Amino acid sequence: MAEMSNFTRPDTAAAYLIDFLQFLDNHAEIKNLRAECIKRMNLVIGNKVLDLGCGIGGATFPIADAIGPTGLAAGIDISSAMIAVANRRACNRSGLEFRVGDACAVPYPDELFDVARTERLFLYLIDRLAAIHEMKRVVKKGGRVCLMDTDVDSTAIYSKKPALTRKMTSIVAASMPNPNSGRELPALAREAGLRDIQIDTFAASTPYEFFLRAMAGSLSKAAEDGIVPRSEVEECLAEQASLHASGDFFQVWSFVVVTGTV
Repeated sequence: MAEMSNFTRPDTAAAYLIDFLQFLDNHAEIKNLRAECIKRMNLVIGNKVLDLGCGIGGATFPIADAIGPTGLAAGIDISSAMIAVANRRACNRSGLEFRVGDACAVPYPDELFDVARTERLFLYLIDRLAAIHEMKRVVKKGGRVCLMDTDVDSTAIYSKKPALTRKMTSIVAASMPNPNSGRELPALAREAGLRDIQIDTFAASTPYEFFLRAMAGSLSKAAEDGIVPRSEVEECLAEQASLHASGDFFQVWSFVVVTGTV
């Protein structure tokens, strides 16, 4: 089973990650979060918007709907496999394009865009400040940058064995470069020189299937690597399976959205 940390090298587990994103893109609470972000970007018809770390385009398509065919919704991702899927889904739609590119070397000229946004990308980036500076570079003066991320380390999972569950959550978090990225976004935005910063917080619950997709692989890998006893991983997974069967499974994630002016 693959892990969320595979997003640091997405084409090594492309099929798994594409399936994961398709599952996530169809989740109602994620759609609602993206709609809230679109409100905060103050988009108008004809805007040019960069979606950095777009994956298969789950957030890029709603942006294209908001700005219309006279605008430009441009998705960038390091994964050639994901960009191929996004381009197939786009079907040469006017005002929508996807390119392979690095978050710290965006393949667009200075001051092209009105808005740049990113979602759940900073969990995986080594140099988040460099990425924000690139977003600033390609956005017009007075334009907006919107950053959204979650905190893997603070996800809340119902359990009758809370100490064990906290340990498992921390193990999953430790497998990622920036597990506390959500809480770090405001400070990063200020350090990068964004102005008029607005901070919003949201919460989204996810189903048991998401727990399996997002956490079970990392826990199994940690057991294989000797980081945690396999018996503890099995105990945790068994409890969550039992809670799911009884209708008591519950997991919630916190999201932080930071918008600022260039």
